[in-house]
Amino acid sequence: MHSSQAFIISLAGLLATVSGFQIGPLLSTCVDACQRGCIEIRKVQEARERGDDASVVLKDVSDPRSALTVADSVAQKIIVGSLRSHWGNDLSIVGEEDDDEDLANEISKLIDENAFDKLDTTLFDDDLGETADIDPCDITVFVDPLDGTREFVEGRLENCQVLVGIAIDGEAVAGAVGIPFPAGNLTDAETVVYGLADFGTGVKGTPLRRGPYPLDKHIDGLKFPRPHHATGDSSAEVMEASRKAAIKRFGGSNVIYGGAGNKILAAALGEVTCSIQHKIGGPWDLCAPEAILKGMGGRMTDMFGNDIEIYKTGDDAVDRCNERGYIASPPGSEEHFHQALANALMNCPEVQEYKKEVMGE
Repeated sequence: MHSSQAFIISLAGLLATVSGFQIGPLLSTCVDACQRGCIEIRKVQEARERGDDASVVLKDVSDPRSALTVADSVAQKIIVGSLRSHWGNDLSIVGEEDDDEDLANEISKLIDENAFDKLDTTLFDDDLGETADIDPCDITVFVDPLDGTREFVEGRLENCQVLVGIAIDGEAVAGAVGIPFPAGNLTDAETVVYGLADFGTGVKGTPLRRGPYPLDKHIDGLKFPRPHHATGDSSAEVMEASRKAAIKRFGGSNVIYGGAGNKILAAALGEVTCSIQHKIGGPWDLCAPEAILKGMGGRMTDMFGNDIEIYKTGDDAVDRCNERGYIASPPGSEEHFHQALANALMNCPEVQEYKKEVMGE
């Protein structure tokens, strides 16, 4: 655990005391469900390597990034189904594949049949003990069953993750990031990194071995001088300008990481100096990795330097939050670095224009 004693601190000052859920058992079940999702994805990969069909469809036929595979579906089924079966309808769960009506009906049918094994609630009993209760109305669990579907389809398995995040009152508080392929293949069993914002983090499963990452690409100090600034491969003008601005301000080079969760975890682990992305799919992409980043002492804002607001729901929901992206900076980088990076981006005309488009400013 990143800070083993930190989890012992009472959460009474953070969470209002009302009748409801406790963070320890809830996070424990999310870790368990996340690991189960990883196992299902590994089964799909095993079948693919045997030559069995691993069907792929595009949610948007014009966008290869919208790939949906059987791996997404089976992972969503086990994660969402297990959590809903365990906690009932009082817990709000939002999954990336919720729009798949057939999948939703199948999950409901399996819950009615008691098809899901009970989840483990005891992982943090020794560390947390009794904590303040949380009103279920204030909690949303965000699930991305396979972050990096495109990477999975293209065989870049080291970029794939399973994300289960807990937001309370519109803020990322806790989460689990599952890594189905820690070695980039089926050699090592799955790993789950979990964390509680501002308190600590830990690992369940195969010990995490990363960085510089991917080692064979980024170890060349001449081709990729440090510091490293992680982005995806988007050719959007706002991202091209952001890459240049980060390098101009801090030196170093741009390195390509697939998957939003993977980029943020890279910052959390100190593999990169920052991670930048201008657009994400939804709150399920950010909630778990942001909580872990904050649990390790890092910081995340939208790409304009404002607080992340994408987890707000209902009447409090903010329009176009997925287009505000994020900046993630690692532990130990100090607040002035993060603000300096945000300022460097905001000095770019392309970023200013993008902000006007997204936020109407």
